[in-house]
Amino acid sequence: MGDKTVSDEMQMYSHVFSVLGKCTDDYLFVLDLQNNRYMISDSATKIFPFEATEMSNAFKALESIVYPQDYPMLEQNLQDIITGRSTEHDMEYRWVGRNGKPVWISCRGQVVNDADGKPEFLIGRITDIGKKSKIDGVTGLYREHSLKNQLRRMSEEDRLEGYLLQIGIDNFKEINEKYGSEAGNEVLLNMAECIKKVVGDTGKVYRMGGDEMAILVPGIFHEKKEDPAKALYKKIRDKIDQIFSEGGHMIYFTISAGSVYFHKENRDVGKLIEYVGFALHQAKISGKNNCMRYSYAVYEEYVHALDVQEELRKDIENDFQGFELYYQPVVNIAKKKILGAEALIRWRSKKFGFMSPGQFIPMLEETGLIIPLGRWITRTAIQQCVKWQKVVPGFRMNVNLSFVQIKKSNALQDILFLIDTLNVDKSILMIEVTESGEIESGVAARVLRSFKDESIPLAIDDFGTGYSNLRYVKDMTFDLVKIDQSFIRNITHSKYDYLVVKQFTELAHSLNLTVCYEGVETEEDFKCVLGLKPDYIQGYYFSRPVPAEEFEQKCLDQPVVF
Repeated sequence: MGDKTVSDEMQMYSHVFSVLGKCTDDYLFVLDLQNNRYMISDSATKIFPFEATEMSNAFKALESIVYPQDYPMLEQNLQDIITGRSTEHDMEYRWVGRNGKPVWISCRGQVVNDADGKPEFLIGRITDIGKKSKIDGVTGLYREHSLKNQLRRMSEEDRLEGYLLQIGIDNFKEINEKYGSEAGNEVLLNMAECIKKVVGDTGKVYRMGGDEMAILVPGIFHEKKEDPAKALYKKIRDKIDQIFSEGGHMIYFTISAGSVYFHKENRDVGKLIEYVGFALHQAKISGKNNCMRYSYAVYEEYVHALDVQEELRKDIENDFQGFELYYQPVVNIAKKKILGAEALIRWRSKKFGFMSPGQFIPMLEETGLIIPLGRWITRTAIQQCVKWQKVVPGFRMNVNLSFVQIKKSNALQDILFLIDTLNVDKSILMIEVTESGEIESGVAARVLRSFKDESIPLAIDDFGTGYSNLRYVKDMTFDLVKIDQSFIRNITHSKYDYLVVKQFTELAHSLNLTVCYEGVETEEDFKCVLGLKPDYIQGYYFSRPVPAEEFEQKCLDQPVVF
């Protein structure tokens, strides 16, 4: 970077500081890592012996201001940042004030890389801890910054060995909502007291924020039959249960925990905090009221999932780049003709390549991205169907609808708007929903009935794999039942599957429902199921899901002989 560019960058930050400095008591700073320059809020120069708000020899200036015993810790962190080993600065240490006395500060910053991906700036804020207590007012425990500083001191003294156990209260939000924040604080205090009694002198306890507390237990722990961190968690949980069973407390609660073991090679304190927090998160999503140990493999899988989610978001925002609809024919048995297709989403990422729907659709549902993508799928499928209806009159498109779309968006209104905008008949669509207990949930049930009220055909997909109740199928006024392929796959060899499919079909027909068999893959399958009198058949025997162009060539308006 040239001097002019550096000057321009620093001038920009100076302007930002002058504005933001009026909105906070913290001191803002920019450290130019590549040019050894430093900028800090004007207010900091009144407390600390900086000669000016901008310094050309940043590291020398910092060395003169940082308390001598604390500078090696800072120097190591900055070296890690410059070399790319760390991307954050989050420390508590001492600066020397203008009166010559040490002042405890909390310094937090993030790295900004240049165009080549190299660390260029460290930008952040400095808080005078003398103005803000290091002790949590609710529990009396030291805060998270103190834990980080303790871990850094252990690292500097080459004794960074032990484990972290982070504990969180299950359903703490509900406790606050039901009983109020004062009761919530009482729960936090009770938990803190329980933890301190159980831990004793073997470790230190810290408040991490929210409903979470961390325990630092130093020492060398070899692989044993029982995990020491898990054993400590059980003792704490038993202590909480004992207090509540004997004390007649109004509010009973459970706890989950995550643990991470560390040794001298672990130098990134921020990562240790991240890992134990992740382990706690895994414990909560896996059923709560348990303890899980950090696993590198699980963490890597989690990070990968986050990367995939980000790519999904980018591609959706970039006009649905990488997404394509494939179509699988639906054969009308009575008319011996392909009179419909199921639209199936496919995604080819520039970064990850082709991914199966089973991999990325759960991520779309988890993030809510299925809602905008679902609208695109429906629009694209309808437009394609309109085109094919010119060749095959009455052709119909099956489109899958996620329960996330049903419960968290105006799915019906979206579809009605598309139908009106594209000027098509409602019968052009068959909306498919997967069999699940969610079908009968309040919101989903109302939305599905409203589809029927608007005369939009409904199909229940994968029938037989989940809830399996034909009564709710009738009550929801579905039009089509799609028997799951797991029953069809072995139908030629399994008398049980054959009888189940036969019974499903007869019951559905008695309720005036039409039936489609999924997963018919061989001629043997086809001949077998034909005698069971389905209304529609779908499967590899006729065609795999294929792109629109290939569907037109191989399936559209082609005779079906049987």
